[in-house]
Amino acid sequence: MKKILFAGLIALSSQFAFAEAPANSTDPEFAKIEAMVKAKNLTGAYQALEKLAKQGNAQAIYNLGYLTQTGQGTAKNEKKAIELYEQAANKGYPVANYVLGKNYIAGSMGLKADPAKAKQYLEKASSQGFEDASIDLAVLLFSENKPESDKAGLAKLDPLVKKGNFQAMHAKALYDISTGFKNKDEKPIQQGLNSIQDLAKKGYIPALMAVGNMFANGNIIPQNLTEAQKIFTALAKENVPQAKESLATVNKMIAEQAKPPKPAAKKS
Repeated sequence: MKKILFAGLIALSSQFAFAEAPANSTDPEFAKIEAMVKAKNLTGAYQALEKLAKQGNAQAIYNLGYLTQTGQGTAKNEKKAIELYEQAANKGYPVANYVLGKNYIAGSMGLKADPAKAKQYLEKASSQGFEDASIDLAVLLFSENKPESDKAGLAKLDPLVKKGNFQAMHAKALYDISTGFKNKDEKPIQQGLNSIQDLAKKGYIPALMAVGNMFANGNIIPQNLTEAQKIFTALAKENVPQAKESLATVNKMIAEQAKPPKPAAKKS
């Protein structure tokens, strides 16, 4: 149960993007590059980033990595992208450490899955103040199923939960539910469910997906396919990943339940 819950959370949070300049940045070159990206002049953006990267700018190096990974403004080359991410990480750019950590979790971009390396990169990004890294590190620690790892993971989440970070609150809720099932303790299960339902009411998409799945499966809360259908229909309209597939599954389940029962075989 724990591994399934947390694997889903990692998958939901595995999106990366082009890093824009910080709001307090005064570098006019990055403003020009952002304008090029918005204007879809990705070749120009790549060339401008190359100039900054040669000056040792870590953010420029990271963004070159992203464009190289996705094949925008240059040929797609995942091996080269990893090298650029590593260069940016070595210069202390937190997003690069985070991206490398995520790829070592998934075993993607030509890297072999390596939880130990993933932890190292996520820890670096977390120590640099990157909140997403702290959350994913906590999730990775929880998946180890060790008391000391659980303690370390909770320590990562606690300050973010207190700040009202929805992603951290969701991770803590899933941890509570898993721990409750593991220890056959209803209290943390209910605590986690309440938290997820509160997040869902606030429109937090991963929580809505979780509630929809709970209604569909009926393993944690009573099955309610109609409610699951409503949730997945709304999410599918917003093109939320996996929502259309989940809706199709629920529709199939509803259709199966609507079929008349087969007549009992007559005894000869």
